[in-house]
Amino acid sequence: MKTNPLCIAGAVIVVLAILLAFCWYDKAQAPTSIVPQTQAPADEAPPATAPSEEPSATAAEPPQGIMILIEYTNTVGLANFVNEMEARGIKGLLMVTPEFVEANCEDIKEIIKHGVEIVGSHVEAPLWDVPYEEQKSRITEMVEGIEACTGVPVRIISSRYMASDLTTIKVAEELGIPYITARGTTDTKATVYQPEGYNVKVLSVSNIPLVTFKYGSLCDYSFFERGGTPQDMLDELQRALEPLLPKEVARFGENHKVTPVSHTRIGGFLKPWMDMWTGFWDGEDIEWVDLDTFMAEPDWTIPLWQIPLNKNSPYTVEKMQTLVPYEDVEKVQNPCAVIDLGQEPGEEPETPEEDGYVGDKMVMYHNGQGPMCLDAMDFVEDLEYPVEQHLTDESGFFDDLDELMAVYGSSQGESTSFEYYPIIFIQDKAYSGFSDAVEAELLALMGE
Repeated sequence: MKTNPLCIAGAVIVVLAILLAFCWYDKAQAPTSIVPQTQAPADEAPPATAPSEEPSATAAEPPQGIMILIEYTNTVGLANFVNEMEARGIKGLLMVTPEFVEANCEDIKEIIKHGVEIVGSHVEAPLWDVPYEEQKSRITEMVEGIEACTGVPVRIISSRYMASDLTTIKVAEELGIPYITARGTTDTKATVYQPEGYNVKVLSVSNIPLVTFKYGSLCDYSFFERGGTPQDMLDELQRALEPLLPKEVARFGENHKVTPVSHTRIGGFLKPWMDMWTGFWDGEDIEWVDLDTFMAEPDWTIPLWQIPLNKNSPYTVEKMQTLVPYEDVEKVQNPCAVIDLGQEPGEEPETPEEDGYVGDKMVMYHNGQGPMCLDAMDFVEDLEYPVEQHLTDESGFFDDLDELMAVYGSSQGESTSFEYYPIIFIQDKAYSGFSDAVEAELLALMGE
């Protein structure tokens, strides 16, 4: 039989079509790549996964820190807080208005002897978008008012929420003020900015990045007033001390610095918060430094227009929800006052003189604040016995008190070394602090 050439050609075409189909199928199942793939030998280890980001090279060094204190009500918690700081060699800044300094001048002059520098502050409102002349007038008023009491130059200024703007930098430059504060711009890391062409440095303070408390400064008030606990703040403080990661160094600058903040009516007077602070100070490795050291090395030297500005102020009515009302929180016993900041309990006063007692009257020195002082004031109000009272804002208060303490030598009551207000002198006895037992002894001495 004769083979038909057309049949043979058709068969060949069918076979080729089948082979091409198999080839296309195999290629479709293979991984697609623009680079030729080669298979590693069976005994070759698979490639390592990328390591997690490691801390920066400066991780071995503890962060620098400086405490920032805020007070505008009274000195009850302030003196207690400063005393605890000084016992640990901790430096700090105290944000106050000239009006507060004038009302508490003698106390302020004592406090700044103990590692604390004044920050002239305008607490009524932030200095955002305030015209140049208005800022200049208020800042001048702040500086002159504070220096009139302390005699010490004001070298750093601030306002509500630590706020400042580019205008504040220009005003500070004209007035010769070397430092200003600014609301935080780099999470819990504090950052120093040096505007090019200016002799003013900007301290951008530590902020809270935690979502539930975000945008507040790293401050006990930010937690307390927004439903936070001391443990919430301690957790965030400890996170602030963790070594900076390379990406944080690239974004925020390489100098690891923190500025914890306390409203001392909270941190120095409410016992759970005071306990949190002392536990933090005692348990963490921080290099506590003074203002000049903290500001010495800027993270960023950039044009004025590039200085970042944070205007977030999260303290709205909706967010101000304390867990426990202020008046119901346990208070520190007794923060009525500390006469000589830094004096150790039991430390012996100067040798007493032979005479100089107060005679036939009671003499009481106090600051008119704190539970024991207020109880003592109520006690003496209706006495028929002669009572002479002296408040801390009187001229010569501390000199006169020191003289009497030297005469009497030691005290009874809540302290044997004149640690607490009120300090009461009667006949040949002196009392520090006030209680039911002290009241009973005073009545017995007066014959009532």
